[in-house]
Amino acid sequence: MIDRGRSGDGWDFFVSYTAADRAWAEWIAWQLEDHGHRLLIQAWDFVPGSNWTASMADGIEHAVRTIAVLSNSYLRSVYGQAEWQAAIRADPTGLTRKLLPVRIEDCPRPGLLGQIVSVDLFGFEAAAARQVLLDGVGSAIAGRIKPVSAPSFPVGIRTTTPAEPEFPASEPDSEPLPLPSAVRRGRVWEVGEVFQPTGIPEITFVQPKRFVAFGMALRQPGLSIVLEGPSGVGKTTFLRHAIEQDAARLKEPRIFSARVEKDRAEIDAMIGGAGHTGIVAIDDYHRLSANEQGRVVDYLKHLADSGDRTRKLVVVGIPDTARSLVKVSFDVANRIRAFRPGRATDDQINELIDKGERALNISFDDRSAIVRAAAGSLITAQALCWHLLGLARIEETVPEHITIRTDVREARIQVAEELELKYQDAVESFVALDGLAETVCIDLLLGLARSPDGILGLDEHAGTQISAARKVDKVFAKRVGAAMSQNETITRILYHDAVRRRLIADDPQFMFYIRQLDRKQLLRDAGKRPPPARHRAFVCYSHQDVDWLKRLRVHLSPLERDKLLTVWSDEDIHPGDDWRSEIDAALASARHAILLVSADFLASSFIREVELPRLLSAAAEGGCRVLPVLVSASAFTETPELARFQHVNPGGRTLAAMPAEEAEQVLADLARALRTQLHLGTAASRVR
Repeated sequence: MIDRGRSGDGWDFFVSYTAADRAWAEWIAWQLEDHGHRLLIQAWDFVPGSNWTASMADGIEHAVRTIAVLSNSYLRSVYGQAEWQAAIRADPTGLTRKLLPVRIEDCPRPGLLGQIVSVDLFGFEAAAARQVLLDGVGSAIAGRIKPVSAPSFPVGIRTTTPAEPEFPASEPDSEPLPLPSAVRRGRVWEVGEVFQPTGIPEITFVQPKRFVAFGMALRQPGLSIVLEGPSGVGKTTFLRHAIEQDAARLKEPRIFSARVEKDRAEIDAMIGGAGHTGIVAIDDYHRLSANEQGRVVDYLKHLADSGDRTRKLVVVGIPDTARSLVKVSFDVANRIRAFRPGRATDDQINELIDKGERALNISFDDRSAIVRAAAGSLITAQALCWHLLGLARIEETVPEHITIRTDVREARIQVAEELELKYQDAVESFVALDGLAETVCIDLLLGLARSPDGILGLDEHAGTQISAARKVDKVFAKRVGAAMSQNETITRILYHDAVRRRLIADDPQFMFYIRQLDRKQLLRDAGKRPPPARHRAFVCYSHQDVDWLKRLRVHLSPLERDKLLTVWSDEDIHPGDDWRSEIDAALASARHAILLVSADFLASSFIREVELPRLLSAAAEGGCRVLPVLVSASAFTETPELARFQHVNPGGRTLAAMPAEEAEQVLADLARALRTQLHLGTAASRVR
């Protein structure tokens, strides 16, 4: 990275120019450095051994101001355009004068350039041009141009009646915010040409932040590129537009997807020795096997070491793709450049909407609603705008400007209905994998829908709930994950990363679709018959220890009063009740099993044969927490199925062996621990 002349805040000026104007750029840089300013200029600062791609991006980002050396050649330059536009995005109001256009010939200032006052050097001799340059730069820094001496009193100057303005034979240089070059005044556009839910948008393309640096990296020999990011950020669009804007030097890419069998065969042939020409992108890299990923890395290193100018490899994948490449081979880190387009900002989605509005001569009455519904996805924003215009019966550019009612709720419903045909079979297949009595797959799918990037960590999903963690391990990781790989309908849209324990959706439209799903509807559609929710504390005891049961219920009564817990024991069975059914229902809904252990408890055949097996099975599946309370001497420690659970008694002393107040304190501590756990569980469920 270049650091010559750079302070902690960067350079005073970054000089943006095209190769045809190098002499002018160097002359300007010399005058300003001679005057004490700090500059970054490619001709002087990008020396052998420096990374010119990173240096250029660094200069654009960290220079206080950008000097754009304007000429007709510069205005035709893809990189020049991207550089001055980056400066304008950083200072759209011109308040800090981030962009300083310096015209070296009488060229137009199209679009936003026409709204910025320029310094004009053409038509002057060297000395005069130098003074004009220094005066212009000085006024840009100061923010005003005040004469050094007082102006003369305007004696004899009279105000005359102005002449009639001449007819404007041509339009002024200044124009509104430019649309792509294909957009012309008077052109009628189809809605589908403007807002494109699928394919590569032209009119509503939004340039990402590091677009310039990405274009430069595409041209650098021996450097492979990683494009990583969550679903819906437009990684492939990013690549295609960068190539399209430099079509004279870059060829149309061939894109192979690791999710398509035919493309995988092409990838295998390429990395197996057949090689390639031009630019090739491997999309969905994470779907390749570990062996294939290793071979891609070897091929990438070969391209880097050969310094081949005719071949470029672009790896496209989910977040952390670059890190996964480095894990395969550490020394690949110096041979790749990672770009992360990231989720769209609100400003970028607003820019997309603005371009579409101007192309169609319409306005949405509530842009902010579209921005919120898009949730950082440009593709979702495209789809919502398309459907909103359909609801308004707008099919093409309208002759007279109109305002469109922004009924985002209805647009979301229409988008979801449109996507149902494409994704519902996959959803139904996935949620059925865990059987009729489980809801693990439904909960994982809804957890994935809440994730911002289409990636759900299984351990993160389980969170602090032991039951959820055990369910994920027992049902999903050990059974469902393997079944997923055998179902092509599911693997088209969902990927299970068994090594890093993640569930991944890399289709932005699928992410939008599952965000509209309802849990109750999913349960009904899948015919699920899940067990009842566990919400009770089941007290398992011998009738010989009923006095301890009564004291326990006294300590637990505040939890019942606060509606945190329902405590159940066989005392809740009333005359006329089917006692066995009542016990079965209570066992099925037990979230906590409090065992009042004594010799009588262990001797009870009903406890040993009916209650304990049900409670221990629920504990093994993570649905129930077992809390032994040692009330009197027993063979608890010699009973393995019980002794593996930590009892609540300090030092293992039984309640009967303690003074009354000390025994009461044990029961109070148990109630306090339950309250804390219940509060934690409630907080975790709210987060999810």
